[in-house]
Amino acid sequence: MKISVIGKPEGCKLLRIFLEVTEPLNRESIIMSLNIHGDFFAIPEEQFEEVEQELAGTRLGHLGENFDMAVADHRIQIEGISGRCVMEILRSVVHGI
Repeated sequence: MKISVIGKPEGCKLLRIFLEVTEPLNRESIIMSLNIHGDFFAIPEEQFEEVEQELAGTRLGHLGENFDMAVADHRIQIEGISGRCVMEILRSVVHGI
């Protein structure tokens, strides 16, 4: 199942999230692919793309915490995005995550 969602949670920049997940759509769905775009900053950008790829295989309900850990592991400087922001946007589409 493909999901496309746009939002601007409080304290975050505008985010556009595109992902493909297994069905049924719930917190246990497995992320098959993930792309995050928006007005945020990530330095270095190449490392951010690696984080997106590494998050494939993550359960949807764990995306926020895994996102934050992956960003820290790659020592990416980010502004305007966090795991909380990502999950808040996804909750507008997937209830109960």
